[in-house]
Amino acid sequence: MNALTRILSWRTAVAALAVSIVVIGRAADPPAAPPADPESIRDVFLLLDRGPLHLRLRITIGGKSPQAVRREYLARLFRLLDLDKDGKLSRAEFERSPLNTSGRGPNARPLSPKDAAETIPTTRLADALERVAGETLAFRQEDSARKTDDLVFAALDADRNGVLNEDEIAQAAALLLAKDQDEDDCVTIDEFKPPEPVGLLAGVGPVRPERPLAAVSNLLLDGAGALFAQRLIRRYDRNRDGRLSANEIGISPERFRALDTDGDGKLSPEELAAFRHQPPDVEAALDLEPPNGDMPQVRVVGQNAQSARPDLASFAFPETVLDLAVRQFDPIAAAIADAKQQFNALDADQNGYLDRDELKNNIRFQRGLFEVIDTDGDDKIFWPEMERYVRSRAEAAATRCDIVLHDLGHGFFEALDRNHDGRLGLREIRVASETLRALRKPGETVVRVTDPPHRLHLEVIRGSFQLFGSGVGESTVPRIAVQPRSAVGPIWFQRMDRNNDGDLTWKEFLGPRHVFDELDTDHDGLIDPKEAEKAR
Repeated sequence: MNALTRILSWRTAVAALAVSIVVIGRAADPPAAPPADPESIRDVFLLLDRGPLHLRLRITIGGKSPQAVRREYLARLFRLLDLDKDGKLSRAEFERSPLNTSGRGPNARPLSPKDAAETIPTTRLADALERVAGETLAFRQEDSARKTDDLVFAALDADRNGVLNEDEIAQAAALLLAKDQDEDDCVTIDEFKPPEPVGLLAGVGPVRPERPLAAVSNLLLDGAGALFAQRLIRRYDRNRDGRLSANEIGISPERFRALDTDGDGKLSPEELAAFRHQPPDVEAALDLEPPNGDMPQVRVVGQNAQSARPDLASFAFPETVLDLAVRQFDPIAAAIADAKQQFNALDADQNGYLDRDELKNNIRFQRGLFEVIDTDGDDKIFWPEMERYVRSRAEAAATRCDIVLHDLGHGFFEALDRNHDGRLGLREIRVASETLRALRKPGETVVRVTDPPHRLHLEVIRGSFQLFGSGVGESTVPRIAVQPRSAVGPIWFQRMDRNNDGDLTWKEFLGPRHVFDELDTDHDGLIDPKEAEKAR
């Protein structure tokens, strides 16, 4: 097994983040940090318009580097497959692996005794894991939130002239409530989108909207990547001379001089390669799965960072606001829950199993996946069989960490959502005009769509697997995590607060009007948790 560990160690790439976060803003003398495993450190560059932003991420899962987590998974899988405990994998043993995606279709021939006994190199197991789960750390980007933010601005821009004048700002509350499609006195981001078309999936029911595929990020750059310098030059080299001047790269004079080792006023590819060894703009230590079971949190040190909620830190830079976040997420439980939902939807006759006819419209099941899941060969897939397969593949995917950059546009919804819970409650809607006026530039009476700074949300999350996703091994973009609202107020208050915004409106209140008015001691038309507590 030591040989296996040595062989696999060089194949795994650095990755991942976590639930317990320590974010350190740039400071002249940053506080001393505990010694970090060098394997867990990754220098990432965000290619902003004004110049690159250097992020140093200390990434761990349960206190271990992502590479160590992947090595441990491969070692466990090897022991599981090595039935005769001879320290080697035969072809017959290897083909039992959940990572094996070839040779098990409906027309597959059984292995001959000679082929079955063939020894498979241990590197094939690592190759298979990388093929189905991807690299240990994957950089992803998703831009749909930017399009949705444009819809928020459009909802406020009543005359469609591209600016919000004082009349529109004053009417903001009414314009926002007009988007309250379910009339719960609360507006979510989805209510700004046009209604989804309803169709039928193989006659089973409504089509479930798929999460978008995660595209490779063009704004995130791995400082240790082979093409780091070339991509940096391609992004900022305006005069196309193959090197970067101080004006082109947009970094501080001190940092430029430190990189410009030959003093010629230009940074060559060789000099740029040392960029990741410079002090970073932001340093963050993140553990995606703290060993002590703590909830996600961000502890911020430094003047340029703000903590809007425990699992998120915001950094303000010229023309850009960057949110750095992690979330508590169980990729294995999520994969099983998703597969169970689809299993029940596809089981049209509700007999507890899926046959080939029920899966005839799914191409992946026609290419050998049915045989892989149907372990007893009875031509039926029962839920326990599917659950075992999904669990094994989800465990493989969880050895990957996705750094997902969400482009939020200019963040109008984020600005209006003051408590960052993913919804605009009535209290936030009432002060929307005040919020919008604060976005105006000095001396201006209108808000232009480009006035607020560009907002980027960088989230690290463990890799996930969807059996009924768009394709094998493809990552899908998770929604941005919002801060779950903690239960507040007495039980009766929590049960009446149907939109979960932390306030009771008269529409939600189940008692007589005179009781509502008595409880609403500040007469603002809302019963807050403190007023509810006094009712006791």
